Amino acid sequence: MLEKLFALSERNTTVKGEIIAGLTTFITMAYILFLAPNLLSIAGMDKDAVLIATALGGGIVTIAMGLLVNYPICLAPGVGLLAFYTFTVVLGMGVAWHYSLHR
Repeated sequence: MLEKLFALSERNTTVKGEIIAGLTTFITMAYILFLAPNLLSIAGMDKDAVLIATALGGGIVTIAMGLLVNYPICLAPGVGLLAFYTFTVVLGMGVAWHYSLHR
């Protein structure tokens, strides 16, 4: 079933290799689960809400990329954008983090 769905032999890989690659990628990217809440809480956002949104958002779009598009890539918020938003837009320009919710 997995072979047919993901064309593993065509891509010269195995289920074991893909599981190891997935775990390695998760461990490499897990820092965002700690960094995003800390950065965005400086801007005034609730840490727990940011953690949940980051985990759910990253997980859902990563799974969708694998299952719907068959393109093995992980997606998560970019640290550069989080830092830009927190330090430049919110703290530097004085724009409240929830401003876009009221437009």
